[in-house]
Amino acid sequence: MKTIILESADYQISLNNIQDRKKSAYIDAQIKTFNNVHSPHHLAARQPEAITPLEIYIEDKQGSLCGGLIASTYWGWLFIDDFWIIDVLRGNGYGRLLIENAEKEAKERGCTAAWLKTFSFQARGFYKKCGYFVVGQLDNYPPGATFYWMRKDL
Repeated sequence: MKTIILESADYQISLNNIQDRKKSAYIDAQIKTFNNVHSPHHLAARQPEAITPLEIYIEDKQGSLCGGLIASTYWGWLFIDDFWIIDVLRGNGYGRLLIENAEKEAKERGCTAAWLKTFSFQARGFYKKCGYFVVGQLDNYPPGATFYWMRKDL
């Protein structure tokens, strides 16, 4: 549904409840162009080799996936995107082993810091034990929980 907010002789501002993929893609492209002009780091990050995946997996002897850490390195940072371990392995040092090895690899790639996102119902306490600290938070997101950005110097 489209609702006209303002209409003048030259422009129209509308609120839309259905995504227009073509317009969304255009806005995204314009932001990227702006960033490329004003930030050499953004331009460099658009090169295929700029963002390097870093993935560590735990598999049992039958080849079943039991956990993993999905991350990438760029701009001298390690970004931990996804981190999960099957319940029966939690509390046995596997998580710390994955974090430590990701950080070690990131340092070898020239990274000097790491960051991640987590919720209050996830592993904030674990990350704190690993040396990460909160640099930002959104309270009541989702309702009843808190969303955190955390970082660590490597």
